[in-house]
Order: sequence, then structure tokens, then C-alpha cells
Amino acid sequence: MPLDPNGNPAIVHACKLESLHMRTTAITINKGGMGKTMLTKSLATAATSAGFNVLVLDMDTQQNATSWGKRRGKQQDKPLPLTRFTTEHDLTEELRRAESAGCDLVFVDTPPGRSSEAPAAVECADLVLIPFWNDQDAYDGVVKTSGLARRIGKPAFGVLNFAPPNSRSHEETARAVLDAIPLSLSPVVLHRYDIHRLANIKGLTAQEMDPESVAANEIALLWDWLSAMLQLGKTATVHKGAA
Repeated sequence: MPLDPNGNPAIVHACKLESLHMRTTAITINKGGMGKTMLTKSLATAATSAGFNVLVLDMDTQQNATSWGKRRGKQQDKPLPLTRFTTEHDLTEELRRAESAGCDLVFVDTPPGRSSEAPAAVECADLVLIPFWNDQDAYDGVVKTSGLARRIGKPAFGVLNFAPPNSRSHEETARAVLDAIPLSLSPVVLHRYDIHRLANIKGLTAQEMDPESVAANEIALLWDWLSAMLQLGKTATVHKGAA
């Protein structure tokens, strides 16, 4: 029987989307403050800029991604990517509607803690991203969430987030810990830059607020890697500059 990130029996959802062209990425870890929503918004915006029809499904009852989408529409007149709140009970139907409407890519943002949303999202995903930072509690969450993905049979990758700029020690530690789990680490590390927070206030992402920033470049590189993993075939523009 599949278990949730805390080792409890998980709700199993009948999710059979393997034959569909649409790709679904779950962004999940059972710890709060790891940057799930930031990663979701940034990658969804990069995918939209690359020409894909993108949907963000927000499963967190705090609805931070949904609120960002509303700010985006009102303050910036940017209706895309679409953002929508959903629950584990409606997730499969939401994905089917998205595929029928011609959606190319769905990002599912999940809540932290003990919940049934994460197993549902992982089960419906083609790929799982597990954001974390260099902290023992975060590594505990990585172990549980990667175990969930492994039991359900979905490919998963850790994404080191909030690393101090110009520091290699966090990346070296993360790589060693993930090798021991084992879990593959994405080749792109996201560093702690304030532009992510400032962009969020305006309903934007770092790459929209300052396309020449280091933060924008990191997201572009991560998107290029993710699109290759999902075999999507389009890439974002990479810029170089200050954060």
C-alpha cells in the first residue's frame, strides 16, 4: 500500500494519464518554507514564456500561488499562466479538463505537513521536484518525500534552494546527503536572492522583474533542464548579469 510522506497509508487516486501529451510536474516536500510556491511560479512563467500552455494547480489551502495569480492579473494584466485551487479529490478531473483544453504542462503546488494532497499529486505526476535547503529538518523531508515518489514509481529530483550566493559548501553537503538517500540532485542550484520576494509582491517572477539578474538566469537554466527531462523541446532564454 502506498504511504504518505509521514509513513501513513495514502489515499490512492485512479490517475491514468500516461498516454496523454500533457506533462505534469509535482513540486512537493512535507516541510514548509522550502520554496515550493516560488519554484512553481518561476517554472510556470518560464514555460509560458517558452510558448507552452501552462496551468498551475494550487493544492495548498493557504492558496499562495492562487493569490499570486490574482495579483498578476490585476496589477500586471498578465493572465498567464492560469492558476487554480484544487483538492486531491478533484485533481484527476482538473488534469483531464486541462488536457482536453489543450494544456501542455501542469505544475502542481502542494501543501506542507501531514496531508493527502502530496500523494495525490505525486501519483498524477510525470516528474517530481523536491525543493529543499541545507538543513537537517529539510533533509528529513527529502527522505520521506523521495520515498513516497519511489513507492509510487515516479522519477524525482531534489532542487537545492536558498543556497547562499558564492558558497559551494551547501551544494557539496546536499550532493553528499542526496547520494546517500539515494536521490538525484538537479544540476541547477537556486540561490537566495531578494528579487524573488520583491517580484512576488507585484505578481511577477524574478525573470520578469529583472531578466538580466542572476536569479533569472538560474530559473532559465532550471527550466531548460526540466523541459529536456520532460522531452518538451523548447527552452528559455538565458541571461547573465547581477542579481
